[in-house]
Amino acid sequence: MRGQHPANTRIAAFDVSVFRVPLAKPWVSAAHAITHHEHILVEISLEDGTTGTGWSSTMGNGGIAVAALARSYLGPMLIGRDVHDHEALWNELWRRSHQPGPGGIAALAVAGFDLALWDLRGRLAGLPVRKLIGSATDSLEVYASAVNLHLSEAALVEQTRGFLDAGNRLFKIKVGRPELEDDMSRIAAVREVIGSRPLMLDANQRFKPGEALRRIQAYARFDPVWMEEPMASDDIESHARLAAVSPVPIALGEEVSTRYEFWRYVASGGVHYLQPNVLKVGGITEWLKIAHLGNCANLTIAPHGTLESSIIVAAAIPGCYPVENIDGGSFMDQGIAEFSAVPKDGRIALSDMPGLGVVFDRAALEPFRAGSDTTVRLADPAAFYGQD
Repeated sequence: MRGQHPANTRIAAFDVSVFRVPLAKPWVSAAHAITHHEHILVEISLEDGTTGTGWSSTMGNGGIAVAALARSYLGPMLIGRDVHDHEALWNELWRRSHQPGPGGIAALAVAGFDLALWDLRGRLAGLPVRKLIGSATDSLEVYASAVNLHLSEAALVEQTRGFLDAGNRLFKIKVGRPELEDDMSRIAAVREVIGSRPLMLDANQRFKPGEALRRIQAYARFDPVWMEEPMASDDIESHARLAAVSPVPIALGEEVSTRYEFWRYVASGGVHYLQPNVLKVGGITEWLKIAHLGNCANLTIAPHGTLESSIIVAAAIPGCYPVENIDGGSFMDQGIAEFSAVPKDGRIALSDMPGLGVVFDRAALEPFRAGSDTTVRLADPAAFYGQD
């Protein structure tokens, strides 16, 4: 009968698990020292047994809480619902998690379910999700990125030369050393290696407004494509004032979680390159809305991190900036996937596999399973400075 859904599209069960995977090398920025990634895997099963897998991830902080919220509060809402009601399901998940907080842990919990639902719809349709949302390309350019503020200058140069030798044409490095002279020397050394190729700078919210402007004015001589996250992402007004006078375009979005926050940035003129992170905004469904919001203001969309999900959405947004490929950050780099996209010569070929195009290696993940009683001692970034 019209309006009824077949049994094989109704959700019968879900499962949530979290894994703390150690990085081969630490990631150190002005804000964080990251030794592990936490991956929250979400599996949703339909009544006919079809299963979809989604994920969310953290930089080693909060993943256990994300899994608890997803498992105890959000997942039960989906039982008996139709997998194709994705807008209604996303809005209900987001609304129910809004009270404890519309961004952060709540958005990451919603993202895992959203990706799993998209994976299911792709499998049912026999199409990659990128095709379901409008991809018109089979490959994308990537830019080489690394969380490398702790590296000595010599090690930074060696890392950059390795990225160049691997076929990359675009590069991003961290800035925000305590002394401006250190930053200037490091940027100059990288510029010497890559020549006039595009270079992005990322301060990870290091500076207050006055220092941000002073640093950017100094960095401008190296012609960076953008200055990323110069100040606290909560301070929209200061970014608007900075963007109006900065000699370098401002990029941000990785710590912004809702379309309302993004709208305030866009409306205030506080950003030039919009960087929504698929996982931190609650998944593909919301990311697309934010990207279209940016397009309405004629901004360039530059998806942040999360390579495996970013390539799906970037392929569907005309004029998207090349996708960020963070050294050591992909599922394949971490050794936890049997199949996923792998960049080569500065580009990434997009999979035609139905769904999201990722197959996790469950045996490789299992030793890193984290329980609800897991405790974590977070590392101090300063302890890593000067290492190679």
